[in-house]
Amino acid sequence: MSSSKIGHRIVLSSPGDRWIATISSEIPAWQKQSLGLWFGAWMALGAMLIYGVATFPGSERTFYFICLGFWTFFAVRAWQAVRWRRNGLEVVQLSREGLELRMDHGTIKGRTTLLPLSTLGEAVVPEPNPRSFLESMEQQFWVVGGDRIHLAANGKTYVFGKQLDPRDAQQLAKAFNQRVKKQSR
Repeated sequence: MSSSKIGHRIVLSSPGDRWIATISSEIPAWQKQSLGLWFGAWMALGAMLIYGVATFPGSERTFYFICLGFWTFFAVRAWQAVRWRRNGLEVVQLSREGLELRMDHGTIKGRTTLLPLSTLGEAVVPEPNPRSFLESMEQQFWVVGGDRIHLAANGKTYVFGKQLDPRDAQQLAKAFNQRVKKQSR
């Protein structure tokens, strides 16, 4: 089995006739600590909102219920980010059967998207738009998003390479496209 790295987050390996790219969700320690503190503060805010729902009467209780609804939405998003940054991995696997894309959490495998090789287009890395607020937000460490590599298959666009450096994304897309050509023969 041969193995190589692209940057510090991507490991490419070739066990047998398979090609696997594993993309780590690793971030610096200070960012992990900041994310943990932010999540803890968010939980404390939730406790205060629950206290407000339990103790205040009438329209004040309604206000706290509404706030608790919004809080819950963002609490779920925050938990997903904390969980992803703790031990998340993107797995891109090519074999004769096709392409498998999934997001694993430690030893727990994520939901697999399986695409036949015959339907795969070329993987491309769109040029980032520095003026796009949404694109800029998706590259922040507190968000699970910011996919860099786009792949057309079955009339849909599939994405992977969350928050990769543009140079690393280009190298991964090139290696992926070469391997797809090799597997298709």
